[in-house]
Order: sequence, then structure tokens, then C-alpha cells
Amino acid sequence: MTTDSSKKHHLRLALFWALLGTLAALALFPYALSLNPAVAQLPTPLPVIAIASALQTGLLLILLNWIGLRLGNSMGLDTPLIRALVYRQPVPTLSKSALNTALIVGCIGGIVLIGLSLAFQPWMPPTATPTTLEIDLWKRLLASFYGGITEELLLRLFAMTLMAWLLWKIFERDKLQPSTWIFWLAIVAAAILFGVGHLPAAANLWGLTPIVILRTITLNALLGIPFGFLYWRWGLEYAMLSHFLADLVLHGIGGS
Repeated sequence: MTTDSSKKHHLRLALFWALLGTLAALALFPYALSLNPAVAQLPTPLPVIAIASALQTGLLLILLNWIGLRLGNSMGLDTPLIRALVYRQPVPTLSKSALNTALIVGCIGGIVLIGLSLAFQPWMPPTATPTTLEIDLWKRLLASFYGGITEELLLRLFAMTLMAWLLWKIFERDKLQPSTWIFWLAIVAAAILFGVGHLPAAANLWGLTPIVILRTITLNALLGIPFGFLYWRWGLEYAMLSHFLADLVLHGIGGS
């Protein structure tokens, strides 16, 4: 499926994904600025801040993408559709099962998260700061590209792949391929890591109580499990599609 050169280096593919991740980070900026308007008071012009922040993300992604692609190659984890396009190889046939799963998880999963957020609401403590921000729809929809592209590169291509590879080398180094349990553990761990990563923001908003911790990790980790499954079974592109659709639902219908 891949040339010897791409197996060894993966650099061109890592650069391609870093470029898309940079553009997605740039698309997030209007939404992030609405959440933190104090940034507009800084002496540095906003376009400079936006471009510098996006470039910082892109430079980090070059390295993390390369690591994920390099380690994933030995375990069957990859981005097969874009790899074929970047290296000018025959594009694999799209999987109807993967597409259907991605569509269902993304659309239905986004609605489920909105419902869970409403279900948690009566149990949540008062917020420390007002939360009546009205963010324009176009800003919310643009932010979906960050979740669908950049977060998947960080969480699935890098973090999940690295966890699976480390578990493989620690517990099953004598096997040619990791066992199924290793992939599942890496899938769940990467999802929980994403949820835990949202705790500082939740602490600023509510303070950290057991219900806040439970809500934050549950809502942010839940869909990471099917996203990881899509990446494992069919490729990162399907996880990206599903994540992007879920964010469209959350930002568009949920107004988050």
C-alpha cells in the first residue's frame, strides 16, 4: 500500500496534515476570540496573533504527525486515503461501513452529547463567571474544522498511536502485531485524556466538584471511543469526518 520511502520517512504526509491542521487552527481563532475577548486588548494586531498561534500549532504537528505515521505504520494504523493522494498511488475504495458508522456516530453522537449536557445541568454548581455569550453561527461552524482535523491529529494519530505502540512494546514485544486489547486500551485512554484536558477550563467556569469532573470527562471522552475505533478499523479520515460532523451538531444545534 505504501512505497518503501513513505514507510521510512512519512515526511510529505506529515507536512500535508500539518498544513491542514494549521488552517484548522486558524479557523478556530474567531471562535476562541469570542470566548476570550481580552485578547483583542493586546498591543499585538489580531491577525498577527492568529497567524502566530496557528503556525505554532502547525510546527508542533509536523513532528507529532511524523511520529504517529511512523509508529502507526508498524501496527496498521494510517491515513490511507490521503496517503494515496499525497504519494500519487491508487486511492483505496471508500468503505460504506466506515462511512455509515462515521455519519451515525457524528450526527447521532452530537445530539446525544447535547442531551447529556442538558441532563447534567440541574446538578451543576453555579458558574463563577457569566456564560451568556452569544457567538455568531459562522464562528461556531468554523471551529468544527479544528475538532475534526487538528484534534484528531493530536489525539488519534499521535496520542492513541503512541499509547498502542508503547503497550505493544512493553507487553507483547514478541508478537508481530498488537492484540486487540491493546488497541482498545489505547482508544479509551486517548479519549479519557481528551476529557481530562478540559478540566482546567471547567475549573475556571464552575470549580472542580465531583459532578463537574464527571460531566467534563464524560461529555468530552464519550465520542472519542468510536472515533478511535474508526481510526483503528478504517483510517484516520473516517474518524475526522465523524468528529467534524459531531462538532457541527454541537456548535450548530447545541450552540456551544
